[in-house]
Amino acid sequence: MINWPVWDTELLYAVNQDLSHPMLTRAMLFITEADNWIPLILIGAFLLLFGGCNLPRFSGSSFQRRNPRAVLVGLLVCIAVSDPAVYQLKKDVGRIRPCRDDDVAVMLDCRLYSPGRLSFPSSHAANSASLAVFISCCYPPLSVPAAVLAFLVGFSRVYLAVHYPLDVIAGWLFGSLVGLCVFLLFRRPLQSIGLVGFANRFRYRQKVVETAPSSEWRLCSWTSHDGLPVTGWHLPGGRTLFIFVHGLGGNCTSRVPLAEELHRRYGWAVLLVPLRGDSGHPVSVTSGGVLEPHDILGALAFAGELGYSAGKCILYGVSMGGSAALKACALGGDIVPGLLVIHGAYARFFSSARHRLGGLRAGLLRLLIPRTASADLGLFDARLYAALSPPPLRVVYISGERDATCPLIHGEEIMAHFPDHSVMILKGETHPGFGNACSPELLAAFEAIRAAHLENTPVQGDGIQL
Repeated sequence: MINWPVWDTELLYAVNQDLSHPMLTRAMLFITEADNWIPLILIGAFLLLFGGCNLPRFSGSSFQRRNPRAVLVGLLVCIAVSDPAVYQLKKDVGRIRPCRDDDVAVMLDCRLYSPGRLSFPSSHAANSASLAVFISCCYPPLSVPAAVLAFLVGFSRVYLAVHYPLDVIAGWLFGSLVGLCVFLLFRRPLQSIGLVGFANRFRYRQKVVETAPSSEWRLCSWTSHDGLPVTGWHLPGGRTLFIFVHGLGGNCTSRVPLAEELHRRYGWAVLLVPLRGDSGHPVSVTSGGVLEPHDILGALAFAGELGYSAGKCILYGVSMGGSAALKACALGGDIVPGLLVIHGAYARFFSSARHRLGGLRAGLLRLLIPRTASADLGLFDARLYAALSPPPLRVVYISGERDATCPLIHGEEIMAHFPDHSVMILKGETHPGFGNACSPELLAAFEAIRAAHLENTPVQGDGIQL
């Protein structure tokens, strides 16, 4: 038998009796009824699922950096853990609700009938606190309204005499612990776009937050090979033009730091190419490398208009951009660049997906991607375009030692078609992304690439770790 503190009952009487008011009673009855929150829950779920079709983003506010689908699953897990755990605690403790205890209820205004007899801790308080803490951790700007709602739910249980204050306090503490643990468990999924988010790249334009380059850069326009107007960035420089082509996870300006460092070191001019789905391109969604070669060929032709001969151009493509650049070179004819640098490109899209995700999740991704795009990606094979590339094409393949998406073996399948190819392995590096866009290892690789480009010789670095 637990000796409950006297202040617990006295505070219950004070809240229930001294604060009694008809309008407050109506408000508390509304708040405590879970069914009344269903419309708000449905609206929130709708906003998370459909309003977040192009989230998370790599930069921007905290609302833009969370996977909305992971947030929704996390909220469900909070309830799935909190509610049954509290029910078991109630059975173990066995405290009777004040409104069901005849000795206590006689002194109370019992405004709400509760079918359950057990009181400690409060399920309403625990569930609302778990949701409030999880939401606050995910979206800090919502912490105050979430805390207020959780407080009102707990307060309503005391005001309506279905719980003692200590029941609610214990529920808040337990629920807060559950919400925090679920957030820690979901930290990685919350920061990942997930399968649905990745597939959404083929359905919706991704509103990636971009920062315009410095005033040295010039905004310029040209036409893709298939006649579409695109807008990219040009940094004037010397006689060598460095052309950057981004991947599925990047955008036109995602390699500005690398470009500016190469410009500072070597005086290279730079051209940043927007692909389909980028904000500078009229086509809203990507094709995964199937149609992007049209954008690259348009940029190579524009390089000639800027006064750069094909032999003085270095075409650098990362991930999907590397595979698309290889296809562009196979179809480029007279505008093939002097050097093609492929960084972490895939030979076959779904083969790389299976390597990264496993067979089951890769199969699910294939189903989530729109049917036409999925069929085109299934037919796209960078090895075919490697075999069709003109003999003079000089190619360097850069691979991260720890690349789990496009491992070195996939690059070797592509490079097997080039007799004078070079492979450079970046020690400790993963798949190319924002985090390693300008790493010391990559800059060391470009030092070797620059020397070979100047001397028109093979790049020294075949299979060497940098």
